[in-house]
Amino acid sequence: MHSSILFAIGLSIVAASVLAYFAQFLRQPPLLGYIAAGMIIGPHGLGLIERQEDVTAISELGLAFLLFIVGLEIDVKKFVRSGTASSVIGVVQVALCSLLGYALALWLGYKQLDAVYIGVTLSFSSTMIVVKLLSDRGELDTLPGRVTLGILLVQDALAIFVLAGQSNINDPSFGPVVVSIILGLGLVLVSFLVSRYALPAAFQRVARNPEMVLVLSIAWCFVMCWLALEAGFSIAMGALIAGVSISTFPYSHDVIAKIRSLRDFFVTLFFVSLGMQILLSSVGMVISGFLLSAFIIGSRIASILPVSMFMRLGSRAGILSSLNLSQSSEFSLVIASLGLSYGHITPEIVSLIALTLVITSTASTYMIMSSHVLARLGVRLMEQIGIRSSHLQDEDVYETREGEIVILGCHRVGSGLVEAIRPEWPLVHVLDFNPEVLERLRARGIAASYIDISHFDALEEMGIHRASIVICTLPDDYLRGTSNEALLKYLKARKVRAKIIVYANSVKDALRLYEEGADHVILPHILTGEQIAALVLLRNDRGFRRIRTSTIKELKNRNEVLP
Repeated sequence: MHSSILFAIGLSIVAASVLAYFAQFLRQPPLLGYIAAGMIIGPHGLGLIERQEDVTAISELGLAFLLFIVGLEIDVKKFVRSGTASSVIGVVQVALCSLLGYALALWLGYKQLDAVYIGVTLSFSSTMIVVKLLSDRGELDTLPGRVTLGILLVQDALAIFVLAGQSNINDPSFGPVVVSIILGLGLVLVSFLVSRYALPAAFQRVARNPEMVLVLSIAWCFVMCWLALEAGFSIAMGALIAGVSISTFPYSHDVIAKIRSLRDFFVTLFFVSLGMQILLSSVGMVISGFLLSAFIIGSRIASILPVSMFMRLGSRAGILSSLNLSQSSEFSLVIASLGLSYGHITPEIVSLIALTLVITSTASTYMIMSSHVLARLGVRLMEQIGIRSSHLQDEDVYETREGEIVILGCHRVGSGLVEAIRPEWPLVHVLDFNPEVLERLRARGIAASYIDISHFDALEEMGIHRASIVICTLPDDYLRGTSNEALLKYLKARKVRAKIIVYANSVKDALRLYEEGADHVILPHILTGEQIAALVLLRNDRGFRRIRTSTIKELKNRNEVLP
C-alpha cells in the first residue's frame, strides 16, 4: 500500500517536471505541463497509475496550501487602493461573463447546473499567469497593469463568495441559504476573533523561533479547515479564511516564503491528479472546449472595454486589460474540483473546464506578448468607425507652440522632469497615452496631448518641428512598437531642428544613440551612481545629516504628477 502511494507520487513528480520543462521551453506556464502529465500517466492515458486516489488524497493538501497563501496575500488596503474604476470593471466583468457563459452553455445543450458551473468558472482569470507575464514585461506599474491587477483582486474577492455558496447550490431554498450564511459569517467571526485576541500572543511567544511560527501557521490553517468541514463548507474555504485572518500579521510574509515550497510541491500533485480526471470523450467536447475558449477571449473584450471607456480610462487601457485577462483561471479548476466532490457536476464537465484552461492559457500567453500590437490595431479600427481612443473632456491633441519643450512619456522620470522644469520654463508640452496622467497635467495648466508615441505621423501632425527640445523619458521596454533609436532616426530624417534627448539602459546603447546624432542620452544608472558617490565621498556625519535634512525638505515640497 505504502509502496504504491510512493510510486504514484514519485512518478507524478517526475512526469510533471518533464512536461513542465517542455511547457516552459514553449513559453507556456508550468501548470499546463502538470495537467498534461496527469493526462498521460493516468488511468485514461498510459495507465501507469491505475488508482488516481493515491495521488488525489494527498493532493488536497496542495489545495489547502494554495488557498491559504491566496488568503495571506489578500491585502484589504491594496484592494481599496485598486480604485473605483477597477472595482466597477471587475464586478461587471465577472457578472456579465458568468451570465453570457451560462447562456452559451445552455445553448450548447448542457444541463442547467452544468451551465451554471461553466458560466461562473469561465469568468475568472489566472492571477498566476497574468502577474508572471506582466512582471516579466515590466508592465505592472502601467495604467493597464494596475487596472488588470485591480480586476484580479475583485475576482479573488468574488471567488470567496462562490466557494462559500457552493455547498448549498443543489438546494438554494431560503432556509438552507440562511443557515449557510449564518454558519459562514460565524466561521469568519470566529477566525477573526481568534486572530485578534489569541493568535497575536501565541505568535509573539514563538516569534524568535521561525520554525515554530511556520508550524503554528499551518496548525491554524488546518484548524480552520476542520471547522469549515464541520460547518458544511470545503477545505478550500477554511484555508482561505485562515489566510485572510492572519494576513495583516507581521509574520505573514515570512510564512508565505516558507509555505510556498510546500504549496508548490502539493499543488503540483493537485494539478497532476486533476489531469488524471480529464477524459476527452468525444470530438464534440473538444469543439465545445474551443468554442468556450473563444467565448472567454471575446467576453473579456465585450465586458471590460466598454466599461473602461465609460470610466474614462480610454480604449487602449481597456483593450490591453482585456487581453491580459483572456484566459481561464486555476481558481476555475478549484471550483470545478469541489463541484465534482459535491456531486454537482460530472467528470466530463471538469474535463471541459480544464480543456478551456489549457487552450486559453496557451493562446493568452502569445496574445499578451503581442498585446501592444493588437491594442494599436484595435484603437485604429475603433477610430476608423468613429470611436475616440480617449475620453478626456478637452481635445485630445494640442498643437506644439514655438519654443516648447516636448516631453515624450510621463512615467517616473517624466513626472520628475515636469516637476523640476516647469517653474523655470512654462512652455512644456507632455505627450502620453495615460488618460489619468493627462487629466492631472491639464488640471495644473500644463499642455498635455493623448498620443501613442509609436505613431510617428501623429508627432508630425501635432507640430513636433516647432519644439525647441524633444525629450524621450521612457526606456525601450516601455516604448511598445518603437524604440529610442527609431524615434531619433525619425526626427533626424524629418530634419527636426530641436535638441533631442533620448533614454538608454547601457553605455553601449548610449554610444550608438550619440552616433545617430542624439544631443544627449539619459543614463539613469550613471546619474544615480554619481549622486551616491558624491554623498559617500563626504565621509562625515555632518554632511550626511545636512543632505538628508535638505532632501527630506525637498521631497515634502514636491508635488509630482505620479504620486
